[in-house]
Amino acid sequence: MADPTTYLAALEPPILIDEWQLAGTDLLWALKGIVDDDPRPGRFILTGSVEPASYGPTYPLTARAVRLVMRPMTVSELEGLGADPPFLTSVLNGDLPAPTAGAPATFDTSWLLRSGFPVTRAMPETTLFLEAYAGLVSQRAGEEGRDSSRLLRTMRVLATLESQAVPDQRVWEAADINKVTWKAYDDILERTHLSVPSPAFESNRLKRLTTYPKRFLADTALALALADVHRDDLRASPSLAGQYLESFVLQQLRPQVDLVGGVLTHLRTSGSGKEVDVVIEVGGRTLAIEVKHGTRPTVGDARHLRWLRQELGDRFAQGFVAHTGADTYPLDEQVWAIPVTVLAGVA
Repeated sequence: MADPTTYLAALEPPILIDEWQLAGTDLLWALKGIVDDDPRPGRFILTGSVEPASYGPTYPLTARAVRLVMRPMTVSELEGLGADPPFLTSVLNGDLPAPTAGAPATFDTSWLLRSGFPVTRAMPETTLFLEAYAGLVSQRAGEEGRDSSRLLRTMRVLATLESQAVPDQRVWEAADINKVTWKAYDDILERTHLSVPSPAFESNRLKRLTTYPKRFLADTALALALADVHRDDLRASPSLAGQYLESFVLQQLRPQVDLVGGVLTHLRTSGSGKEVDVVIEVGGRTLAIEVKHGTRPTVGDARHLRWLRQELGDRFAQGFVAHTGADTYPLDEQVWAIPVTVLAGVA
């Protein structure tokens, strides 16, 4: 394209530019000039499967573009219910789910193996596709001068560590790579939006919090494929199923947190052993969620939520124990047991 500015300015908006990163930052500078001359919003939509390793010394679209991460589809979207108000939005608006008793159970372990990548919707079996997709991503390491087989091995390690809060060193040692290589691989996986670690919660009110992130891949089915975990393995091991259930819950929550402009973290203390799987901060309010692989959580399952409520005081808005059963019921003040299906919007 000899003159991208003239060409793009002549097109009828909205203009979709797919895989824009292949055009390089020269394209961004052309768009900057166009937008500066005519700042009407929504004229250009830039899409890409990976973020560039570098935008150069400056970023041309600062204050001129809005970044939106398109995450894997949620189960409600896969079921055609994506237009319904999401759980988190309803809770923040003060609309708590109604209590139930004896409701029919609808959660199915097979949901954990259902990929959120749109192309897989029509596939009866997704494992081969997911393995191939991970292999293609790992080739980026080769394109950037590194060993692609080691990146794939690192992805398998992360899949095995799904939902666990561990230091970087444990990852690079398990993958048999060094710290420098791990940093490069970590960067690639985050730029391709396959790795979505949950950072540690920070608060001046709480002491001795660990700073390790929880490890997650963006798609639970991808993590299961790379970890070589199958449906029978999940049914045979409740602890293993709980590990990937938490991953599934996070996959349902990330787009909801994006929608309300919140921050998603986890909390773990290094001394007293307190742990909360999900902490969501939105506008000075804090919601907390514990994920339990069980059908009837008790008050004891909410003990860390009650501790966090006491520590945060007025900042604590609501706590939930998400479970694989069917009923919704209160466990304590500001703490409810809710089915994973309600949180996911498919109840």
